Amino acid sequence: MKRTSVFQVITRMVLGGARQVVRTLLERLDPLEFEQTLVCGTDGEAPGSEVVRVPDLVRELRPRRDAAAAARLAFLFARRRPDVVHAHTYKAGVLATFAARAAGVRAVVFTPHGHIFAPGARIPGVPGDGWRLGVLRSVTRLAGACAHRVTALSERDLAEQLALGLAPPDRHVVIPNGIDLDRYDRPRAPGRGGTVIGTVGRFSTEKGHRLLLEAFGRVRRARPQSRLVLVGYGDLEPELRRAAEALAPGGAVEFAGARESAEALPAFDVYVQPSLYESQGLAILEAMAAGVPVVATDVGGVRDAVRDGETGLLVPPGDPEALAAAILRLAADPGLSAALAARARARVRERHSSARMVGAYASLYRELLGSGSAPVLRFPGPI
Repeated sequence: MKRTSVFQVITRMVLGGARQVVRTLLERLDPLEFEQTLVCGTDGEAPGSEVVRVPDLVRELRPRRDAAAAARLAFLFARRRPDVVHAHTYKAGVLATFAARAAGVRAVVFTPHGHIFAPGARIPGVPGDGWRLGVLRSVTRLAGACAHRVTALSERDLAEQLALGLAPPDRHVVIPNGIDLDRYDRPRAPGRGGTVIGTVGRFSTEKGHRLLLEAFGRVRRARPQSRLVLVGYGDLEPELRRAAEALAPGGAVEFAGARESAEALPAFDVYVQPSLYESQGLAILEAMAAGVPVVATDVGGVRDAVRDGETGLLVPPGDPEALAAAILRLAADPGLSAALAARARARVRERHSSARMVGAYASLYRELLGSGSAPVLRFPGPI
């Protein structure tokens, strides 16, 4: 029986939630049913499956390079004739969706991994307001109309996409992120003295590291032996290092570099996600699976995983005082921390396994290929 050909398309295979999802699909979709190809730009390492590099497929908005990438993708799809094109993240999603429909691909799936129009998103290269943002919204709506399905990571993510009219309502489907639970079933590392607070994520504005550093300065005044570990990388690192030395001098803040979260999480006593914007927060799910109590800002789809007072603590975004108070509450109450972590671990195992996510995407591919025809292009309102 001929296998279903699936092209997974993403701009960059760099540390982050989108890459983790793509890698899981490449590794876990049944190879007897699906033949997969990864299509990506030149940034990052790719797993062992077939890889097609598109040098002009970059994260930043670059009109000439974007046009060249779309043309290259359309040529690739027309020549190779995949059954499914599954495009991940905003830039790759828009370009690959247009290219796939132009090439006559039978099933096109667009997974934005969170849209770029949320308040507080502050995505590098994306204008905060004005006519340029309006143009991007119109382009996104065109791509949503071209895709056969647009996936959301949570019910809240879906509600935001629908409110913005980013695709016709009948094109949307919710498929939560999933993780390889076995990778996080590791013993906790022995304590090194004091409370170890940690976070994992790119050093970019929307991730809220500046606020975490300010909150940690408050935590240190109450618990001087506390330490903060920042796992990640990004353009903001020099600025964050200066802020760390000013707010918590003496090496209390450790910059651990780009590491797999499964390696870093066992050393944390509290995991903190201080984001100003988050579609769902894959790192939050990983911390929950590892049995680390979570403090997170109540943004995007975070509430889908973190139930305040049940599976973690939620605080308002942009409020370092509230963030510090929640961290101190967990540090002072080991019983509460253990109870939250246990319930969180059970919830993530029930709802966010990689097997569940992979099965949902496999079913979606089959559904689209079995429908017999592509949906009629129908725009969701005035553009």
